[in-house]
Amino acid sequence: MSNTSYLILMLFLSINQEVLAQFQQLPTPIYTSKSSSENLRQFEEKLSLPFWDDFSNKGIDSTKWINEGATHSFTVANAAPSLGVLLLDGVDENGRPYSNVLVEQGDTDAISSRVIDLSGISSEEENSIFLSFFWQAGGKAEMPDINDNLSLMFRDTLGNWITMWEIAGDLPAEQFFFTQEIIQVGPDFQHQDFQFRFQISGRASGPFDSWLIDYVYLNKNRSSNDLFYPDRTLTRDNLRPTNKYSAIPLFEAQNIDGEFWGSTGNEFKNLENRFRAMEYSVEVRDKNNNSIISRVNNNTPFNPVPLGSERRIFDSNSISEIPFPEEETDYEFTTYISSGDLNLFQIVNGDSVFFNDINLRVNDTVRSVISFRDYFAYDDGNIDYSAGINQRSGSLVNRFETSINAYVKGISINFTNQSQANQIIDLAIWQDLQEDPIYVREVFIPEEDGLDDFSYFELDENIRVSERFFVGFTQFTNEFIHVGLDKTFDNGREIFYNVAGPWQQNETVEGSLMIRVHLSEDQIVEEENTEEESNLRIYPNPVSDRLFVEGAIDDLSVYDPYGRRLDLPIESNAEENFITFTGLQKGVYVLKVIQNGNSISKRILVK
Repeated sequence: MSNTSYLILMLFLSINQEVLAQFQQLPTPIYTSKSSSENLRQFEEKLSLPFWDDFSNKGIDSTKWINEGATHSFTVANAAPSLGVLLLDGVDENGRPYSNVLVEQGDTDAISSRVIDLSGISSEEENSIFLSFFWQAGGKAEMPDINDNLSLMFRDTLGNWITMWEIAGDLPAEQFFFTQEIIQVGPDFQHQDFQFRFQISGRASGPFDSWLIDYVYLNKNRSSNDLFYPDRTLTRDNLRPTNKYSAIPLFEAQNIDGEFWGSTGNEFKNLENRFRAMEYSVEVRDKNNNSIISRVNNNTPFNPVPLGSERRIFDSNSISEIPFPEEETDYEFTTYISSGDLNLFQIVNGDSVFFNDINLRVNDTVRSVISFRDYFAYDDGNIDYSAGINQRSGSLVNRFETSINAYVKGISINFTNQSQANQIIDLAIWQDLQEDPIYVREVFIPEEDGLDDFSYFELDENIRVSERFFVGFTQFTNEFIHVGLDKTFDNGREIFYNVAGPWQQNETVEGSLMIRVHLSEDQIVEEENTEEESNLRIYPNPVSDRLFVEGAIDDLSVYDPYGRRLDLPIESNAEENFITFTGLQKGVYVLKVIQNGNSISKRILVK
């Protein structure tokens, strides 16, 4: 990749903790009430009609799908039929490209239904089996080119995958929206081991060609005109009821002079071709005790009455009267529509046939959270993309603003590329970008259990900030250091970067950079006696072998990152001490020195 410096988006993944747990061979949260053996038996059992999934639940349902690289997203689609979509692109579910050759083309992501038994279809019904779905090219991701395509395949009786439908990229503008297709499953495919598959082909070296899939429905007693559904859906995350933050320190919220709350809302889509009177409600709960703080809207009628196939954005009432909590907690905002939706049903020969396993109300409710804790955050924790710079000595920061003087407790960053663990960066804080940083500390990017985990770096000295300040890091590589980017809301104007001397405010990347700052009203450490400390000389730091401590001391000790005292070889002569760190794992350790009765702590980076 070129070393030309620029801020770049990399489509990464939109997977939540539950899906990651599944990839790590942990229980799938949707089925936590079942044992692993029960899940295995369920996978071995063949599915039967109907097959339906609108992806409104978190993650990809492994009882319905065999996944080969697709990911789930609540945010990457534009005007989806319902909340949540499948995303297929040039990286696998762990964010790795399929090829290291920049221009290589080929098959990339695919997702297949589990085996569906169609062997019992009667002769009267064999021409009535249809599969419908919605697709969109690109969405908020990268648009596919003319050489890229999305295919639908059916599995025949010999196990071969037969292409039944295909669309190429480089589409006209009128096809940038979701388009619905309906494909007949003819008698030749009606066997006991039927499957269907969505497969994309395109650039294999990264997330450069993206396709979205939503609202997949396979059933009998359908026709090619069966394109409407007795379903009203919410289609997106709730509108954020604050100005820009998803989390704010409690003390900061209580000190705000002026309005903090605005309104929330959502968007509905009527998937039926008939009008339907509906109502909507918005309520706020304290998640500490699940108590209702406010019913912002309570069964408010939509006016005018929603028309058939209508899509409409709606706002809540003003929520300015909601009080701030007295202790740290999360406020959960729940929006739901009273749509009259039931379980999926069909009219067959004049009778209503209901399918109790398919609840069309699952897409009628959306929940979002505003946190009052010790940190500022712009993101909701949804990893949709990565953002980064590719310049040695370049810096990437988020801007924050506090109404009172505060002390930085720590910094949280979501690093999305696990292969970059153990790289060294300079964590830094700026009060003013036109001046030197007021805090710099060399740290390792730690290994994390999941791609949605934040790495937390605790400060061990008092760094005071006021009004607008900047938090981020400086890197020592020309490779991109991937930081999570949440596309739920656009706070791109709060991102600044420096790749060639002058600082630049981001104007091209939309989203919220997943860098958070933790604050305290009070000093986080007691001020120590710097006169005695100045007599000490501790070097080198970082250290790989021996650490030298020069100066008269009473005692010294070393603690690992978990606070355990280590029994390391220590040699002393006169006013010089040697501590051997050879063989220790990379990381940050704490050296504690007792000098003239005072305790002095220093962080030591072992490389």
